Amino acid sequence: MDVQDDELIADASFDRYARLVRHSLGVPVALVSIVEDDRQVFPGAEGLPPSYQRARQTPLSHSFCQYVVADEEPLVLTDARLDPRLRDNCAIDDLDVIAYAGWPIRDQHQRVIGSLAAIDSQPRAWTAHELAMLEDLAASCSAEISQRELRRTADEGIDYATHLVWRANVLLELSQALTATRTVTDVATALEDVAREHLGCHHAVLWLHSVAGTLDAFGHIGEAADRGRDRMLLVASRHEWARARQFSDVPADSSTPLGDVFHGRRAMFFEGPDAQNAAYPAVGTSRETGVARAFEPLGVEGQVFGVLALLWPEERTFTDDDRITISALTSYTASAVQRALLLQDRIETARILQSALLTTLPDVAGLDLAARYRPAAAREQVGGDWYDAVVMPDGATALVIGDVVGHDMKAAADMGQLRTALRAHLHSGDGSPSATVEQLDRSLEPLGIDALATLVVARIEGGHVRWTNAGHPPPLLIDPAGGVRWLETDISPLVGLAPDLPRPEGEAEMASGSTLLFFTDGLVERRGEDIDDGLDRLARSASARRSLSAAGLVDGILDDMLVGQLKDDVALLAVRLV
Repeated sequence: MDVQDDELIADASFDRYARLVRHSLGVPVALVSIVEDDRQVFPGAEGLPPSYQRARQTPLSHSFCQYVVADEEPLVLTDARLDPRLRDNCAIDDLDVIAYAGWPIRDQHQRVIGSLAAIDSQPRAWTAHELAMLEDLAASCSAEISQRELRRTADEGIDYATHLVWRANVLLELSQALTATRTVTDVATALEDVAREHLGCHHAVLWLHSVAGTLDAFGHIGEAADRGRDRMLLVASRHEWARARQFSDVPADSSTPLGDVFHGRRAMFFEGPDAQNAAYPAVGTSRETGVARAFEPLGVEGQVFGVLALLWPEERTFTDDDRITISALTSYTASAVQRALLLQDRIETARILQSALLTTLPDVAGLDLAARYRPAAAREQVGGDWYDAVVMPDGATALVIGDVVGHDMKAAADMGQLRTALRAHLHSGDGSPSATVEQLDRSLEPLGIDALATLVVARIEGGHVRWTNAGHPPPLLIDPAGGVRWLETDISPLVGLAPDLPRPEGEAEMASGSTLLFFTDGLVERRGEDIDDGLDRLARSASARRSLSAAGLVDGILDDMLVGQLKDDVALLAVRLV
């Protein structure tokens, strides 16, 4: 039992024990005394001089009870003035302690922490009955202390368990929120949502060091990093915070806590503004920048790449549990930031790859060509859709639209190989679309190309069109009056599926001003909708926009057909006979 607040020393229950001792033994003074390192306190006291009765404590220079604790046994004195150890104790003169009987009081661990004492101002021979009664009352007093401490320990255990459950729920919610993130802005927004709701924060903010963009999968800074650029860059969140603009790009030095936390690899906590503002006056003192603030280094496997800051609108004390929770929150966030940075790097790589694989359309006399590619939004922005236009050796123009099965970097790589192989066959063959696709199909295995793809290959010469279709949506022919026709042939399997099967071929004539439209299925497919509905929408859009140039037509069709985030890549190629 440790008494921390002097105003709470007096305890009605322990006063009752003192009264029981005083009346049962017929003594002028009785005490329940707890001995601490530099004093003794009296949660129970009867009969002390008024000043001591109010104070409920004395220094150890006035303590007999300290010897009960030290010896772990009762101390019984008829006349303390005759005891060599106690005759000079200040309690004799100041408190008129002459006769003393003190019995050990024990806590829940059976440690002696004080005594239940009977005191007389005259010499007194204590009887066996009196000492037995004192022993019984001391045992009862010890039992109450033990019960109180056990209840307090149990309550603390319940409180701690409750806090652990709360912390687990906070981290679970953050983990679930971070699972859906793809960008560092997503991560910053998810963090602030959870911190505001569960931690009562005013703001939760992320800064990344200027070298963070070169992180590898292990959190290591890449060789391409500009280590001379020592800056902290604010991660934009979808929660507006005007004050943050002042700190969107700051030096990673000691002018703000950001630099010290980043380079020192240690957290900093400020319970109120005074300490931080004294050390970092540039940060400012407005409520917008927070009152209580916590800064944690953001990193993975010892590699720090940023700083996480939590700001509260009022002063607060950071307990050990608070710090553990904030550290765990930071760890979860750091992993999500690293994942987002790596994903962004892959997206940039994919964009470069996709740009390299997409064709620059040739200038062909008598034809107006336009093409567009739109990547899916829910993954790395690269896939297996492609278009191509090639001027043949005989002067005809070959047009290609294709879609490799798959939605990843492999699909893009397979697409690049198919595109290259198909171009080679177009230049070396007889110009027939069906023969070209048959040659391509037979060449895949010898070339080691393990891929499946749908595609349409068409040949335009003057107004005459020949085409073959390997499992792909049919091209759409739009005449100058707005009439539409799907260029369909007999069913033909995907390339890479049945290389020995012959490919059927179709033929059609295009009038001047007609447009032939090639597209991939991402343009017309919608979840829960029949594909015929998408094809009908496309036909209406193309007919309505027929008077536009080829470029205007494809842009208008994309505006009409694409709503929200794309679930699949889209490639679109238009050729108009002029």
